[in-house]
Amino acid sequence: MTVDHLFSNKMAVKMALFWISLVLSIIGSNASGEFTVLHSPKSLKFSESSSTPESLMKEIFSASLGLSVEENSDWNGLSIADPFNTPEAVVEVYIDGVSSLGSATGLKSKVYPLKVDEYEPDTFEAVRHRINQRFTNGGNKLVKIDLSDIDQLTSRADVFGDIDPPKRTKVTLQHLKYSVEEDLQFLNELESLKVLSNQIKSLNQDNIVDFFYFRFRTLHALCDYYGPNSLQAKEAKKLLGEALEEMTNAFVKAYDGSVLVTVVTTDVAHTRRRVARSVKNESKQAPTVSFSSDKYSADYSAIFNIILWFGVIFTFTLVAIVYAIMDMDPGRDSIIYRMTSTRMKKDN
Repeated sequence: MTVDHLFSNKMAVKMALFWISLVLSIIGSNASGEFTVLHSPKSLKFSESSSTPESLMKEIFSASLGLSVEENSDWNGLSIADPFNTPEAVVEVYIDGVSSLGSATGLKSKVYPLKVDEYEPDTFEAVRHRINQRFTNGGNKLVKIDLSDIDQLTSRADVFGDIDPPKRTKVTLQHLKYSVEEDLQFLNELESLKVLSNQIKSLNQDNIVDFFYFRFRTLHALCDYYGPNSLQAKEAKKLLGEALEEMTNAFVKAYDGSVLVTVVTTDVAHTRRRVARSVKNESKQAPTVSFSSDKYSADYSAIFNIILWFGVIFTFTLVAIVYAIMDMDPGRDSIIYRMTSTRMKKDN
């Protein structure tokens, strides 16, 4: 492989990483969400704080369970009041497609603005890994369920016991209709959450930490169909809030209050879709990428050129240094070799 070929490949990789970073930064800057604490034990104290980075969720949950954390942060919303009585379980409900549930739950809760800096968060995997490192004997309840997938729900009999597929119950609806596909999917997933809440009540405490992650997806499609401020969306949020309250009470009863129950809402899916649609439309209109002046300052072009040409010069310099070192004669060219020689010549 020639030097020019190698250099061109490196530049292609750098440019690809640049565009990926640019798109992700646009998504993150436009997405919004909330981190809500529905219940926390007395050993944890959640106080007023600034926005919470989504990438920090795994650190918050790890610290709550008394596990070691890997990332320091200035976020001061959590303090451990009693490190010897940390909660036995942490619960996260991740809700797609909405930035907030508002006051849908009747529970007294702490709400923090969410800074979306991850788009498929690895919270569950990170916390599970830390729990497995700490408790090598196993036995921890580590549960990840997509509530829109009935098979995932019914397959966790090892934790919740035998779960029958959810059946449609009588719910008084004012605006939602079972005849509408988006409404039906939401109501079915809501039933899954209610069935799960009934099974949670029978969980047994075993004095080792557990982690539960539930994902609720169908509110996203319903809000897309009717609009986020529609009567249907408001009714759906109210029903979901009531179901979350029921689930929280079930966990509190099962763990005798020693449980942290949280909800994360994020509209990053909407933002990702808007960005993708915008990029697609621009690509149809012109083969080049254009940037609007209201998102980028007048210095953008200068900064971009400085970074680009610095990268080019740095790469060429590095290649030249490597080749110079490869061709160096240590006995003749290296001052290090001559100065460290055991037999040095002296001028008389």
